[in-house]
Amino acid sequence: MTRLGSAVIVVVVLGAGLSSAWGDGSLDEILDRLEKRGETVSEIDCAVVYRVEDLISDDVRKNIGRVQFKKLTPNPHFLVTFEKTVFDGQVNTKKSWYLFDGRYLHEAKERSRSIIKRDVAPPGTTLDLFSIENAPFPMPFGQKKDEILKHFDVTMADAGVDAPADTDRLICVPKPDSKLAAEYAKFEFFVSRKLSLPVRIVMVDKPGDKIITAEFPDLSAGNLNTGLDAKQFRLPDETKGYATTSE
Repeated sequence: MTRLGSAVIVVVVLGAGLSSAWGDGSLDEILDRLEKRGETVSEIDCAVVYRVEDLISDDVRKNIGRVQFKKLTPNPHFLVTFEKTVFDGQVNTKKSWYLFDGRYLHEAKERSRSIIKRDVAPPGTTLDLFSIENAPFPMPFGQKKDEILKHFDVTMADAGVDAPADTDRLICVPKPDSKLAAEYAKFEFFVSRKLSLPVRIVMVDKPGDKIITAEFPDLSAGNLNTGLDAKQFRLPDETKGYATTSE
């Protein structure tokens, strides 16, 4: 899963035991399309809505912003900008940023005027951000079908009335020996039939009392491979002067 401070933006994708009311062929086809589509995606620039529902306290927190991703050598870059948070009916417009610049993961908060800088890829380190098992924050595309099948049991289910249009819903349960099994009960992926990419990802924690949803409401072919400049992947000027802590 992708962990950006308190925000899980994008997660490990899928897994399989290939049992389905629709038949193994349909599920196989979706997994094949996911793998092939991931090979063609070098950039993403789209909106993101990140929602955390606590079933015990009945609290819901929703962060709204944008995610940008670019494949670069030796390591990809990404920048997630949250422009507002909605909690308990109140709207907070204090921004937060999560930047990975190929070496450091920066977590910046306008509210506290602070930055946490984590060294996750020292010189000479090449990260495989598409590895389910080893990446510090795997991307939601580009995973190999064989690796998916190794880590998850997957079934197909009806997408439901509130699902994004024209999607297939995959329910993915971590296998008992997977590292994910200790923390998550299941993942749900709503895969666009047009894009062959997840447009909604739902995560249920192991106790079952927290549901996390990452949705990409405007994701389309127009948001892919748009020619993002690598120079865009930096914290904005407004964060200058924030107190910085290194880890």
